[in-house]
Amino acid sequence: MASDEIPFAKAIAKYRPPPINKDTAINYYAPVFGSFNYAFLSINVMNPGILQRVLPKPDLTNIFLFNSCLGSFLFIAGRPHLSEAPLKLRVAYSVYGSILFNMGSVLSWAILRSLLPNNSGLATVTGLISGFALTGCGVAYLNYNDEAVKANKK
Repeated sequence: MASDEIPFAKAIAKYRPPPINKDTAINYYAPVFGSFNYAFLSINVMNPGILQRVLPKPDLTNIFLFNSCLGSFLFIAGRPHLSEAPLKLRVAYSVYGSILFNMGSVLSWAILRSLLPNNSGLATVTGLISGFALTGCGVAYLNYNDEAVKANKK
């Protein structure tokens, strides 16, 4: 381990979220809220009955999907590699990326669910793990684009 690396558990214990202001509400807290909704969406698609037992309300799938799309949209729109794009393009690219990510995830979960044995626990865990992996891949892709744009400016 390099001397500047902090063990994972210590990093979590030392973490403090940013103070709440307009910028962090849009670029941090709304995407985090979207991520929680994305996790609930994964559970709801992979194991529809589990959330209905916990939250006996009408189907919440569309609410989870909308909030996840909104959080993804704001996360993408706030990325440095789009900072110099005209507002119309920034919105268009962010809407496109958000919808593609979320609807692609829903389709992937539906296919995964059809391939898994009829086991609700396995389906739930598979949904959460695959959602975490898809989110990690998406964030890594956006970070790569940010770094590529930064490198090209030098």
